[in-house]
Amino acid sequence: MELDPDLLLIGLSHRTTPVALRERYAVATDDAPAILKELANLGGTGSAALISTCNRTEALVLAPPGEDVETQVRRTLFRNLDDQHLYVHRGVHAVIHLFRVAAGLDSLVVGESEVLGQVKRALDQARATGTLGRHLEPLLTQAIAAGKRVRTETELGQGTLSVARVAVGVAHHAFGSFENVRALVIGAGETGLLAARHMIAEGAKRVDFVNRTFSRAQTAAEETGGRAFGMGQLTEALQDVDLVVACLNDAAGLIDDRPFDRRALRRRDRPTLVVDLSLPRAVQESIRDMDGVLLYDLDDLKPVVERNRRQRGDARVEADAILVAEVHKFLALRTYASFSPAIADLRRGFDDVRERVLDQVASGKASAREIEVAHELAKQLLDLSLAQMKEGARASRSEAALDRLYQRHLPHENGDER
Repeated sequence: MELDPDLLLIGLSHRTTPVALRERYAVATDDAPAILKELANLGGTGSAALISTCNRTEALVLAPPGEDVETQVRRTLFRNLDDQHLYVHRGVHAVIHLFRVAAGLDSLVVGESEVLGQVKRALDQARATGTLGRHLEPLLTQAIAAGKRVRTETELGQGTLSVARVAVGVAHHAFGSFENVRALVIGAGETGLLAARHMIAEGAKRVDFVNRTFSRAQTAAEETGGRAFGMGQLTEALQDVDLVVACLNDAAGLIDDRPFDRRALRRRDRPTLVVDLSLPRAVQESIRDMDGVLLYDLDDLKPVVERNRRQRGDARVEADAILVAEVHKFLALRTYASFSPAIADLRRGFDDVRERVLDQVASGKASAREIEVAHELAKQLLDLSLAQMKEGARASRSEAALDRLYQRHLPHENGDER
């Protein structure tokens, strides 16, 4: 039940690289189509997909045996990156990893609610670029279905888990209450809106928005009862703010210490908390040196995330069992799909035998009822044969054997950064 051509997954994530490296290898939205086409051409299969989020950059390609596609992918996407920061999965191991990603088990926040959308965007992006192909489409589709099942059938689906929620949790711990917190979100995309909604749910009276597209800031601010600012108004927006959450795409180092009013910071009785959820990081490191400012980036959130990971142990065990079954189902369907030529021959054979028997029994004078019975009998016998072929595909790798393979995969997945 192996995959042919071989599936290759190469990537980095929060497990293997600090944020300073992850941001260097993040793929900008505008650059993704050209990179996908280059990756798709490496193995000569025309198939590739790319998952690039705040905590991972991964390439999925089909790499026929005997071709050194791995080295070429490294040169294309991860040039000059040491091996210790990369992981490489092939065949079934690549499928297992992808399903775990879709289920939120490989996320910085276990059970992260946004990850399904990120995998779906990877599928849509590859389809739009013309690099999805007939092999990757069912793989990504089944991974998304597996992720939905985990969220539906386990406690990982209870509540909205995300880095945005973790960030708000850190702020809640710092301030004690959101009732008198003046909050500003920089970036009115999905993560920014999610962070603002969590703040409102925690008691914030309003949340202001800054965005490069002013109309989007207006739309977001209408939902949270706050004010809207363009990026050119950042200095004004930051006046007397207690909490800043930055959620920007493709905005490396956009925010430095200049918009912050140093005199106002010195007069405050509590620090301004800045949480940067962007990758690349939008907030420059120099802000850490400012008096009266506390800066958190994605790596700084890891202690909170680790507590979350320990608390959700039982749900992860349940999710692992679901994913073993889902991977087994995918591999069985994949094997059955490889029988297509044989199935076509089988159908033609049944048709030929049916017509020949009718001619022999009825001497070419079969009644409409006899023809109907012959067709129904042939159909039922064909269905029985196909059902046996499907069962054979499932039995070609036992679920118990796959579970052992999955468990061997876990220490690498759950291990410390290498």
